[in-house]
Amino acid sequence: MVDPSWPSAPFAALRDSILHEDDSIRILNKPSGISVLKDNTGKDSLADLYEEVFKEPPLWVHRLDKGTSGVLLVARKHEARRNLQRQFDKGEIEKSYLALVDGAPPEKRGIIDLPLEKARKGKFRIAQTGEGLPSQTDYEVLEQRGDQTLLLCRPKTGRTHQIRVHLQALGCPLARDPLYGLKRGKPSKEPHLTLHAWKIRFRHPESGESMDMEAERPGWAK
Repeated sequence: MVDPSWPSAPFAALRDSILHEDDSIRILNKPSGISVLKDNTGKDSLADLYEEVFKEPPLWVHRLDKGTSGVLLVARKHEARRNLQRQFDKGEIEKSYLALVDGAPPEKRGIIDLPLEKARKGKFRIAQTGEGLPSQTDYEVLEQRGDQTLLLCRPKTGRTHQIRVHLQALGCPLARDPLYGLKRGKPSKEPHLTLHAWKIRFRHPESGESMDMEAERPGWAK
């Protein structure tokens, strides 16, 4: 189980976060609040800690936002990275996220099919019809909790901030999100999101075996 004090006790927490490892890949349960790559806060990134702990450079296959927790797939060989990136490009890797949102979507399940484009200050927004990058997210209501809802989200594309912008456009933004939530704040001051990369399914880059990995639900998603 990931040490909740991360990143104040980063090295032990990074070792404890391993969900799976072999010669080709390493799968981590990333906590909320630490950037995968260096950001403007000056704090250690996951890349910094990874190389120091494992004595090898991380070969990123995909990334998670600083405030997003959950399954993070890292290649350990360049061949493995190329194989996994091809799987992502072909839409063969399935990702499932848990999201706690304010309000509720209009339907119990549905598809958000809205293109995205860059906005100011690192944000993204819904693009005009026929413009932007095609983006699609499937969602399903898991539980109603008063004026909040726990959703299962399956992104079919992998755009930056995709789930966050799509849920905002649906009228039910993440319950905690300094950029797109109802209560705006400074991202560096409030890095934690109610968004968790819960499950991932892919083919092992060497054996071809189907793998299903799951990161324990954080407290707000239980």
